[in-house]
Amino acid sequence: MKFGRLLLFFLLAVIVTTAILSFMMPTSQKIERSITVNTPAAAIYEQLVRLENFNKFSVWSQQDSTAVYTLSGTDGTIGASTSWKGSPEISGEGKVEIKALEPNRKVVHQLHFTKPKKGNAESAFTLNETNKASTTVTWIFNMATPRPWNIFNLFYSLDKQMGKDFEDGLKAMKTMIELNNSDSLK
Repeated sequence: MKFGRLLLFFLLAVIVTTAILSFMMPTSQKIERSITVNTPAAAIYEQLVRLENFNKFSVWSQQDSTAVYTLSGTDGTIGASTSWKGSPEISGEGKVEIKALEPNRKVVHQLHFTKPKKGNAESAFTLNETNKASTTVTWIFNMATPRPWNIFNLFYSLDKQMGKDFEDGLKAMKTMIELNNSDSLK
């Protein structure tokens, strides 16, 4: 009887602690990285607005040669989307959709991950033209971690785990865009 009571109090303490932590912890994680591209904002926007170009600089696309992409809608417009299916260990399955566009300023994507884990996220590229020849591109990624799963944010940092992938993606994007821009000026 004494053991049963102790077990009951222990389980109750675990449940109460989990509930308290769940309401104290944030319900999302964020990654934010920036890079300066030696190109005007309008030229960068024209590249970023097209979903097909994302796969040219995405670290995950480069790592997963098995991934298959399917474009729906008119690329570069709100509502256009691309679905992917690849290796479960690298890219899994999901869909990215263009949710908002501010010409020469911002491109917002909504991501829906279906495999190996379900989840939703928002990704945005913001453009801040520092002068006529260069622009700071900031990539912001917000991943929802709903309650009670948000308590795992104590032990897992999306930024530490994937921040380097976003940095590498921005570097590849910079190289691609600067190369395209220099070719168009010739």
